[in-house]
Amino acid sequence: MSVHPTLSFEDEAQRTIYEYVECHGAVSPDELARSIRIDKGPAQSKPARSGTYSEAVPLSPDELRASVGELKDAGYLVETDGKLRIALSAAPAEHELADGTVTIRPAREEDREGLIEVMQSVGSEGTYVVAENVVEQLEREPALVRANDERSRVFFVAVFEPESDEEGEEESTAADEELVGWLHVDAPELPSLCHTAELTVGVATDHRREGIGSALLEYGLEWAGDGYRKVYQSVPATNEQAIEFLEANGWKREGEREEHYRIDEEFVDEVLFAIWP
Repeated sequence: MSVHPTLSFEDEAQRTIYEYVECHGAVSPDELARSIRIDKGPAQSKPARSGTYSEAVPLSPDELRASVGELKDAGYLVETDGKLRIALSAAPAEHELADGTVTIRPAREEDREGLIEVMQSVGSEGTYVVAENVVEQLEREPALVRANDERSRVFFVAVFEPESDEEGEEESTAADEELVGWLHVDAPELPSLCHTAELTVGVATDHRREGIGSALLEYGLEWAGDGYRKVYQSVPATNEQAIEFLEANGWKREGEREEHYRIDEEFVDEVLFAIWP
């Protein structure tokens, strides 16, 4: 899926399937078959009061299979690990460390627990207010990725896989992997603002100063540069590490808002940053 999806469906079946997957994040074909109902026009029987009503009926297996196939061919959906998901046009990238490899890739619904854990850990430091707000959103919504007529939201994650201790040792399994960082791009689809997006990025404390944050920024901005003219974020003035990091990566200060945050019962200025990818 591109930054700004051009949602154009051939029929109501395609629209209903896409909206269900987009809202729920990761859906098995069986769940989709049980859940999707399509308006087939006026019902043969009339309600007790005057008027008519439409009858919603399930798609036949052939109709469902055909509609899902068309959405895949159009680049709207992809099926991985037995579940349908919103398609994102972003290939994984690797970042080598002394003791292993970090893979940066689009987040999956299965990453939710690790993603929230890392974001909460970073947010608990009291210097990343926006990240705390994003976590609250995630805890209320069932889907990580949103791509509809009102908003676009994407998460990318950095997953660390340790190097094998001994030569010939079996390859690491998914249980050995650790989610150590994230990048989040969120934007409204309002015509006056759709060229801009808000970004958050963070790395777990134990994996800082390893280039992971810069690699996440490079990856996310390359993706965002396909459709956004300006990307912005803000941090408390007390977060000197984040300010140094952003300035070192080419972000420009746009200004400050005085006493915009209250952290540990003290009023703190907000520093506004932006970059044009």
